[in-house]
Amino acid sequence: MTEKIETKVEPQKAQTSKHLVVKTWSVVARFLHEGTGIIAINKAWDSHLRDFLLLPWYSGQDPDAIKPAVWMAWRHELKAPLGGHSYVRDYAQVVDALPIQSPGALHLFDSEHALTLVEAQRRYESGKPGLVALVLRLYHLPRSFKYYNIAALENEGEFVPAPFDPSLDDLTPAVADDEFERRRSRILKSLGRG
Repeated sequence: MTEKIETKVEPQKAQTSKHLVVKTWSVVARFLHEGTGIIAINKAWDSHLRDFLLLPWYSGQDPDAIKPAVWMAWRHELKAPLGGHSYVRDYAQVVDALPIQSPGALHLFDSEHALTLVEAQRRYESGKPGLVALVLRLYHLPRSFKYYNIAALENEGEFVPAPFDPSLDDLTPAVADDEFERRRSRILKSLGRG
């Protein structure tokens, strides 16, 4: 097993890379990191964004919106580190961006995302009804990046340019290839797309 090396990054002093980081509730980021689920639910998604880095985000997390088994398993992820930083550890590829056009469809892949059904349905109904289920192929980076002063990103929106260029060589998948394809196939079939 290779040793994980940490690189420190201060947003205001760093050079921007071609990659984007996506702010993701830290408990949900951990759920995906561990391979417990392979879906992230979004209200909308830019179809041109096919890959990104996950930035575990602590602000605004709501344990009532996350399945109890998920936030209980990683409840230490609910509180931001005292130093005001976060670790970027994962690279995500969007394998499928599945439009969800009925709240009943949320039951079909419930085990693969971290939100409660009540929260997923609330998000579905907010604004124009609908959601996008992102089937993510998540990879662990060969080194983590310590992102300092994340409070400076509070008003930056969900997508932020990465202040570093991670190496995408020697990535470790969060879920083995055959298991990922089995789970993805089950999701697609349940939604009538497989």
